[in-house]
Amino acid sequence: MKKRYIWLGGAGLALVIIVAGMMYTAHFASAVNQSQTHIASGAVTATGTPIPASGLHTFQIVSAQTTASYSVYENLVFQNKPNNDAIGTTHSVQGSFHIRTGASPLVAAMNVTVDLRTLQSDAQRRDNYVQQNTLQTDTYPNATFISVSTQGLPTSYTDGQTVHFQLTGNLTMHGKTNKEVFDVQGKVVGKTITGTATSTIYMTDFGIQPPDLANIAIAQNKVLITITFTAKEA
Repeated sequence: MKKRYIWLGGAGLALVIIVAGMMYTAHFASAVNQSQTHIASGAVTATGTPIPASGLHTFQIVSAQTTASYSVYENLVFQNKPNNDAIGTTHSVQGSFHIRTGASPLVAAMNVTVDLRTLQSDAQRRDNYVQQNTLQTDTYPNATFISVSTQGLPTSYTDGQTVHFQLTGNLTMHGKTNKEVFDVQGKVVGKTITGTATSTIYMTDFGIQPPDLANIAIAQNKVLITITFTAKEA
């Protein structure tokens, strides 16, 4: 009887620990997501005069030399591992845009599509969960960005000059479209453009619930998107 009493007491203690752990996980997930509360801005409509075709050059993104990636802070619950940024990347990026250099430089009509089914991180288990449960790529395979306006371009541009500006447009993902702003840095050298575009988005803006796997990982709502691109004149 004494041994049985000791065993039952140990089982009860284990049950208390498990329940407490689950409550902590739920509380932590709630705290993370509440701290990341964000109101989606919805789609934006282009305004102003039509863009003149004269002087415009069309560039096509070179997929093999372009990467799109996501980075999201991940809390690894009860795994005895440090928290980290989960990063997934893909080369499956297609798109085109127009530019004008010289006086009154212009970037316009950017249309970029990323195949979300090809995103890969350092963990196959994470990739499967993200594609099947988070992004639901069987139903929503792509993310698309269509530019509407630019801010911060210089008054003139010369070949080889690095510029930094903001590109505003509509990002469509998971069946929802919202206005997003990308910080862009790039340069034109001859018939090649290289650069990087970054933006911070929130999963819930697109009807996506941040991954919350009890005893495995909890992801934040905020996501950093980065596109490092090379484009050639068409």
